[in-house]
Amino acid sequence: MKCFSGKTLLAVSFGASLALTACGGGGSSKSGKTTSAAEQPVTSSYSEVEGPLDVVQQPLSEQVITQLAGAAAGTPLEGAINCVGGFVVTDVLDILDSVLVQVDPATLQDPAALLAISASGLQASVTELATDLPAALASLTGASCTGGSAGESGSNPLAGTPLAPLGDALAPVFAAASGGGSSGGDAPSAAALMQQLSTAFSEGLATVMAQDQVADAPILGGLLVTLNQAFSDLAVTVAALETMDPDITGAAVTSTVNNLLDNVLTKVVPIAFIEEQAGQGPVLSSQIEAAVASLTGLLGGDLSGLTAGDFTSLFGAGAGDLFAPLSDTVLGGLQSAITGALAGGGSSGTTGTPLDAVLDQLAPIQAALSAQGGSGLTGTPLDVLLAPVASALQGGGACPLATTPLAAVCDVVGDLQSALTLNPSADPLAVLQGLLESILGIFSNR
Repeated sequence: MKCFSGKTLLAVSFGASLALTACGGGGSSKSGKTTSAAEQPVTSSYSEVEGPLDVVQQPLSEQVITQLAGAAAGTPLEGAINCVGGFVVTDVLDILDSVLVQVDPATLQDPAALLAISASGLQASVTELATDLPAALASLTGASCTGGSAGESGSNPLAGTPLAPLGDALAPVFAAASGGGSSGGDAPSAAALMQQLSTAFSEGLATVMAQDQVADAPILGGLLVTLNQAFSDLAVTVAALETMDPDITGAAVTSTVNNLLDNVLTKVVPIAFIEEQAGQGPVLSSQIEAAVASLTGLLGGDLSGLTAGDFTSLFGAGAGDLFAPLSDTVLGGLQSAITGALAGGGSSGTTGTPLDAVLDQLAPIQAALSAQGGSGLTGTPLDVLLAPVASALQGGGACPLATTPLAAVCDVVGDLQSALTLNPSADPLAVLQGLLESILGIFSNR
């Protein structure tokens, strides 16, 4: 693990420039690792390429992925969340950092020179992503989260499981990535490799998602959807980076970060799943998506958007405003629900394959998060999300989300509590639906 406390943010990139120096002992970088790929975990920290997006990677790793994995501590699901979640946070965003760390007012004046000095780092980051992916996927079947070369993983890491079509589709891409490390080999460019990976993953996932046991599984389905969208976005982004069209590149970088945060915070963290089970629309996810859009909007739509300010102070503060309230409230409630569901046990031998190590852990979680009825605020699965806020507001308490982008959620919960106090016989879901339409400006699914 890297030492976080000693990492110093200096003025380098995006105008006031940002440089991130690693603390002593054990730090690794895609520009030169000290251990072989076969010996090294897929990710040893929140970042292996130090750049401006570290200010997003660190809280996303520590306050979201780590908490979600902690709820499943002691089960095979813990390792899968840590491995695939770490892959998403590190490998995906490091591709952007490999170029963004070189961006400053001077390099922006010469896109060709910027691409030239970034090319090796970009190629290394894309190749590393393809090299780490087999181990990340294999962790879904209970395998350890250690990376080997793509050549060694040219066979299907998901063979014999319901995810096998995904591994079959990706096997040629893993072999191509391995060729990228051979001297004199016909290695695909970063853009070509990323496009091949995106296409293969999308085609393989389409077959996998036809199986309800995978598509409907909370967390697991979210992880797969997040990877699919991230690869699609990166294919566009890396192609734009290779041409260094400032407008297309800026828009692609913004879209990649935006979609990644949306998916991790609402699909990997099973907020959208709970909302779907309650049938009341995006009570919380709409606010998260709006906050993410505001945060990624700081990129300005092109690479020059922040040349007048410090990326860390702007983007970093916005990330803190979003991740901290989620960590302190919503994730706490979800942790309790997931831990309680796992303690109750579940089925065994769902598919008769190694994937059961994960699917069997998800069965009681799915039952707990989709359970209808109860004595909570609404009597629906939404209470898992709303209960921490409702508890804080009891007796006139302060909104735990005040001064954050999610403050509107307190308005919904507070007004719902007041309405039900005035009219205890009212249908809480009808009241909630009206509040969503009037306060949040969204219309619930009917």
